[in-house]
Amino acid sequence: MSGRRANPIIMMLAWRAKKLKVEDVEKILAAVASMSEEPFTLTDVIERLPDEVKADRNRRRRVGNLLQALVSVGYLSKPSERKWMKNAPTLSHFLSQHLLELSSIEMLSPRLSPAGGKVIGRRQRLGQASST
Repeated sequence: MSGRRANPIIMMLAWRAKKLKVEDVEKILAAVASMSEEPFTLTDVIERLPDEVKADRNRRRRVGNLLQALVSVGYLSKPSERKWMKNAPTLSHFLSQHLLELSSIEMLSPRLSPAGGKVIGRRQRLGQASST
């Protein structure tokens, strides 16, 4: 990671696709982003990864796990058993749509007034009632 801090979304994807390093997730996302809008296979993605990933059988298998995780969050879909398709040009495009939706949901949620004074008041009354 060369001194920079990992993106929290990348870190969560690395947790979801067990045993992948953050750097691996970054490389896989870059490979997926470079894919055309047509359905692609796991082999298509692996061909776009660095040789150290291609050479490691376990890391290649985990690429499929990450693609499945991306299906579960909605960035990818599976038109067939062995093919994936992007639902947005990049993960950042996909997430930006959902962040806007989340923002509007948060604005609609009722604003709760701070209950700090009420809680203290109740505790004081309870304390007074128990001391009498």
